[in-house]
Amino acid sequence: MTKNFKRGAVIAAASAAVLSMTVATPSFAKGHGPRNFQISSSSVATTDQVQRPAPVAHVHVSVPVSITAIPSTVTKVGQIVRGAQFVSYKLADDATALPATQPTTGGKPSKVIAEVGTDSVVRYALELDAPKTAGTVKLAVYNAAGVGAFVTVTTDSAGVATATTSAALTAAYAEPTKPAFGEGKSVKGERGQDHGRPEKGERQKMGRGPIAPVASAPTV
Repeated sequence: MTKNFKRGAVIAAASAAVLSMTVATPSFAKGHGPRNFQISSSSVATTDQVQRPAPVAHVHVSVPVSITAIPSTVTKVGQIVRGAQFVSYKLADDATALPATQPTTGGKPSKVIAEVGTDSVVRYALELDAPKTAGTVKLAVYNAAGVGAFVTVTTDSAGVATATTSAALTAAYAEPTKPAFGEGKSVKGERGQDHGRPEKGERQKMGRGPIAPVASAPTV
């Protein structure tokens, strides 16, 4: 009698538990997740929402350049343009001529480029920075010999840049100099070893200098 009563109680309790789960979680029976765990896409922050301003494109202008004294052994255009050295200095807005002497600070190396015309003739030009918006900038441009020209660069409202010079820009070819050992980028050797760097096994650990010799203790 007692065993039958206990067995009936267990069956009744199990049935009640199954019934309570069915009533409490009706959404699981339909294959849907709990409503309390729904995530709104509007509340999730993503990196796509970060807006960054687009970079302003640089504006350049080309000024004709003549390169003289080119050695007969130098035949590549890339070598020729590297042998023409120019430096430009930005002047005051009200400047009307070159300074009395070449400035010693604020200079910016200017790049010489090669242009091939419709007649298949290679011509050289100096590439200078122009105002990014409508405006005018005054420059003093010097070659390696210190001969300068006053250059006025203007950008119009359409973004087109033009330049005028007080004198023709010329430069005598000069062999490009390589950086000294230990200064800037070193020159590669025949086997790829960088000159100025210690060979493998000769490098010392950072922060440690040479080890001082240890003197032996005097004998009594």
